Amino acid sequence: MYNIRFDIQSYWQAGSGRGGGALVDALVQKNNHGLPFLPGRTIKGLLRDAVYRAEQWGHLPPETTHCLFGSDAPEEGMTRLETEAGALAISDAVLPPELTAWLSHPDTEPQLRQALFKQMSATAIEPATGCAIDKSLRTIEVTVPLTLTAQITVLNKKRINTIDWGKGRQWIDCLKPCLKLIRAVGASRSRGLGRVTLECE
Repeated sequence: MYNIRFDIQSYWQAGSGRGGGALVDALVQKNNHGLPFLPGRTIKGLLRDAVYRAEQWGHLPPETTHCLFGSDAPEEGMTRLETEAGALAISDAVLPPELTAWLSHPDTEPQLRQALFKQMSATAIEPATGCAIDKSLRTIEVTVPLTLTAQITVLNKKRINTIDWGKGRQWIDCLKPCLKLIRAVGASRSRGLGRVTLECE
């Protein structure tokens, strides 16, 4: 098992798909204790994209992406049983255990958990006039910069061994350099949210 540490350096939003009534258009995902996390399926998608690019550029053995992360999304008409699971399982990225326990404790002031979140508003501007476009104001909930950790576990060692990783190398040695290709996480990455650096421990 390996740990991947996400050092998130700006506000970020792992969207929940839910709104917050009239005040907030998009809320972030929170666990049962109201704490932020980055879903494992999101992490898997980021890792898969980074590994796929490295493979296409010729830096990784053929079939690396398929081996580690499974089949591509099913095409129209295909069933789930026609896809193949990857060799890796990836957990949610969460706060350190000690901090999680403290913030989740019933005696901890709710305001401390609420301080992990902020609201950001933006509006579209009409280029010709420089004025805000009517009804374009949008407010989203974001999470403050944090350090989160996810775990990677090998579920299928036999499948891992079908790839020739190179002399003296293992699959993790091929994955680690790909982490540098991930520069941001969450929604609105192109607008400056979710700047991140990743390390594998």
